Amino acid sequence: MPFNQYGFQEVEYGFHFRQYATPFLVEGNVENNRYFTHEAQQNHVFSINNALFELVSDALSILSIVSFSKDSGYYFKYGVMRRLRMIDSSFRSFQSVITPDRTRPLSSEESSSVCRDLNSIYIDILGLLDNYAWTMVWQIGSAATRSADPFAIGLFKPIFAADAALGPMADILQPFREWERDVKTRRNPAAHRMPLYVPPTALTPGDVAEFERLETLTSAALRAQEFEKLDGLREAKQRLGVLVPRFLHHPEGPVVDIFPTLPEDIGLAVKIGRIAQIFLREQG
Repeated sequence: MPFNQYGFQEVEYGFHFRQYATPFLVEGNVENNRYFTHEAQQNHVFSINNALFELVSDALSILSIVSFSKDSGYYFKYGVMRRLRMIDSSFRSFQSVITPDRTRPLSSEESSSVCRDLNSIYIDILGLLDNYAWTMVWQIGSAATRSADPFAIGLFKPIFAADAALGPMADILQPFREWERDVKTRRNPAAHRMPLYVPPTALTPGDVAEFERLETLTSAALRAQEFEKLDGLREAKQRLGVLVPRFLHHPEGPVVDIFPTLPEDIGLAVKIGRIAQIFLREQG
């Protein structure tokens, strides 16, 4: 099966940038270029939502077509399908708070929400790929592959490629190998070290000075028991600065742009899912 059967350009940011931004960019016009770049990013997000919906729908249809073994059926129904729904739910929650053109700082509640969703998405992306691998191992893999060390099983692991029945799938997925290594740099900290984090605001020196002034007023209001002033002071602090849509795990970096990185990572996982489900249909 040649890889070019599975173009799925709609999940790639470059496709949307060429369509919604490139024709309208004007050299030196920062505001114009920012507007059309945001248009491309938002259309990319819409396409990822649609692609996730279509992949879940296709997965449901596969259940009535493929005669899964007991174990492969478990990995598909309770692994693949659960992960897809969790990614879809987390991504919709995330984008309800942060859109490509948002500049308003995040409230503390919004900050907690998007950080939870971000970490969940990256953990579930690689979990989804492993669920596809185990579905195929138990459906058509050899007895030797099924009895291998569980940590050796994965779409991009040598033992998967060495299995005669699974080797064609491994070959098709080769173009995604570098992306899989790259996405681990975002997932592994979320799972094992410092969680991923979206800074709620970026402050200028003037903003910092104003924040310190408001803190002083807050302390004075508390000492004077003027509690009616506290809500206004808190809201004034939350309005300071602007949201810069980036995320990180370590305070010293690396810092990653949310758009297009997050939707494109989901989109490439969807691409792999579509390829895997085509393969399962053909083998089933």
